[in-house]
Amino acid sequence: MIVQGLVLGALVLGAVSPVTPVTPAPLTHTFTATMEHAIDDLGARIVREKRSPGIAIGVVEDGRIVYAHGFGYADQATRRRVDPGTEFYIGETGRPFTAAALLLLEQDGKLKLDDPVTKYVPELIVARGVTIRQLLDQTSGLPELSDVQGVPKDRTRTVKLATLIGLANKAKPDAPPGARFENNDLNYLIAGLVVERASAVPLSDFLQQHIFIPLVMNQTFLAGDTGISAQHAVGYSGTPGRFARASSWNPAWLYGNADVVSTIYDLAKWDIGLPLLLRVDAERAMFTPANVPGPNRYGLGWVIDERDGKRYIWQDGEIAGFHSMNALLPDDHIAVIVLANTDAAHPRVVAPEEVAARVIDIVAPPGKTRVDNAIVAKAREWLERIAEKRIDRTQLTPAFSAYLTDELVARADFAALGRPLAIVPISSRAGDGGDTVYEFLVRFPHEQYHYRLRIAADGKIDGLVLTP
Repeated sequence: MIVQGLVLGALVLGAVSPVTPVTPAPLTHTFTATMEHAIDDLGARIVREKRSPGIAIGVVEDGRIVYAHGFGYADQATRRRVDPGTEFYIGETGRPFTAAALLLLEQDGKLKLDDPVTKYVPELIVARGVTIRQLLDQTSGLPELSDVQGVPKDRTRTVKLATLIGLANKAKPDAPPGARFENNDLNYLIAGLVVERASAVPLSDFLQQHIFIPLVMNQTFLAGDTGISAQHAVGYSGTPGRFARASSWNPAWLYGNADVVSTIYDLAKWDIGLPLLLRVDAERAMFTPANVPGPNRYGLGWVIDERDGKRYIWQDGEIAGFHSMNALLPDDHIAVIVLANTDAAHPRVVAPEEVAARVIDIVAPPGKTRVDNAIVAKAREWLERIAEKRIDRTQLTPAFSAYLTDELVARADFAALGRPLAIVPISSRAGDGGDTVYEFLVRFPHEQYHYRLRIAADGKIDGLVLTP
């Protein structure tokens, strides 16, 4: 039984082998009017249920934008509606642009990803032994900014990167370089600085000249570069039906990590054009996860997962007032983009990760490994049951019920994580004895976890694992 992982942090599943590339099969699906109506219904329902002031959804299939639609309001005060050209902050969904910039510099012989970071940022003393690649795949071991003493908490005020570097130098590394994955904004702040030092031009200029202009991404820019346009969505925070305008983060905190503003149309061009922008070996490097222990598989700016036995590559992002998701199914030639103008600071608001998963189910229905809505609902139900110590043992197999003692539930303390903000289905597979093992990514207010739920042939729960 997969049960010992119930104790948070007690279970590390060991090294996860990279996803083996699948030879693309002939496409067996084409975007249809039925799919369009289903996505329309999904977007309209989100706005009708007041889970976000506005949302935009896009679908790319076989190198073409086959769906792009906005729902709700970009600005509640003026009743300006969202459309596919509405500009959103996309948060960490912009990390792949910084990664691509460094890969382009490597293609041009300006640097190597295995160069030490201190070759370009010698003042970052704490980065001794760290490579540029380890910044991008988030295995640098650099101290997490939120844990560094003296780092300002107010992200609406400006800050100098030199100040953050100085404070980071006073902290100890979180881990040796290359030892483990850790989602850390500092990695991409420094990666953006490496782009500038190696290219001798500002990061925004490099991205414009080498990515945005070549791909005709005319409405994509970095926060603070061109100001707020008439097409820009207003960011909101709050609970369904009670959204208030969010306080904007200062662009200095977003640099290289979460500072891209874009649209559904432009992100579709990015998803289509990425293989043309990078050489085959560079694209392969971007989509290859770091070989480190643990369940997280992260490449260069992208999470590398599987869905229905095929590659599922994605990156989500969130800053105050905005939340986004860009998901690729390269073996099916499909991409799905979801942009919302609300953050996940409160439960029950829209989760673009879940919306993207539902859209992917519509345009590329999974086969035998389908994770349907009933399973997602059960997965969420049991996270809440354990957090609230409401164990319904009639839903458990006898063996798992015997293991899941009241003492173990109390010791696990799932309540400390907060309410799950998003549960994203990743895959399912056949287990021993007729069981099915479902895997999800769960986003809590301050952390993400991998979650495995084991269901017996009779529908009862036979195991549950939650791991960092």
